[in-house]
Amino acid sequence: MPLAILILAHKNPRQVARLFEVIHRPEDLIVLHFDRRAPRALHRLGRDLARRHPNVILLRPRVVLWGGYRMVGIQLEAIAAALRSPVAWTHFINLTGQDFPLRPIDEIATYLAARPAASFVSWFDPVFVSVWRDAHDRLARYYIEWPWLDRLLRVRGLGRHLRRLLRWENDLPHLTGYSRTWPDFHYYGGANHVILSRAAGKYVCTSPAARAIARWLRHSSHANEILFQTALLNSPLAPTIVNTHLREIDFPPHAAHPRTFTTADLERLARSPHFFARKFDETVDARVLDALTRRLPPRAGHRRDLAHL
Repeated sequence: MPLAILILAHKNPRQVARLFEVIHRPEDLIVLHFDRRAPRALHRLGRDLARRHPNVILLRPRVVLWGGYRMVGIQLEAIAAALRSPVAWTHFINLTGQDFPLRPIDEIATYLAARPAASFVSWFDPVFVSVWRDAHDRLARYYIEWPWLDRLLRVRGLGRHLRRLLRWENDLPHLTGYSRTWPDFHYYGGANHVILSRAAGKYVCTSPAARAIARWLRHSSHANEILFQTALLNSPLAPTIVNTHLREIDFPPHAAHPRTFTTADLERLARSPHFFARKFDETVDARVLDALTRRLPPRAGHRRDLAHL
């Protein structure tokens, strides 16, 4: 059965082309979004893939700020575009350009086709489980997502001074001293990486309750780690949510980002029961991607996606 797969990327066009090469099937729908600030080669790749593959949708590039609402807003846009397409996909999978499959995409599709109602979304209750140190602040503060402000804060010296002045040293920009009224929905958190059934994808995009949660989260921190969990676990679809994201990720406690896998992790990756792993960076270690690619069956017709980069 067909899948809908989103690839979000902001760098490493050769690595993104390699990912596309191993996951693309003509029967699936592939949605691409490349950050507006990404290298020109990545945008050229996106246009080329959309031109040569009728099952590829290229979204308009926007600036995506780490921790900002747009990270999940673009995913909602991708799901909506997939729902409008004629492809009868069973599940929506969100990937980044630094993800890579550990299993053949046909095997993944077969597994999901046998479970059409299931969604795979990791979750926990942030109020009662001490996973996020900023669990309360993520909703209580009013966060600001302005690309021009992000550029200003990156100016050496000036940015550090502004962060210290506004008390943003260890946090995203927000209205200092202002607290929002706590929302009336039950708050859940988890990983941004999800596999949603078609019914779950439709619910988060069209349900008035889910859309109200999304509006409220526009000024929260890391809404991409809150929206899917909160909308679905407060919905009639809650019994269909399986508490796993099916990704192999090494996320050190309280770290801002997961660790990058290298060839030293190949044994761990081979033993993993999950479908995908992240993160990888070909500028750090491309050989690990070579090794993982050799373990997957070749997919004909995609070598040129990589060859010209």
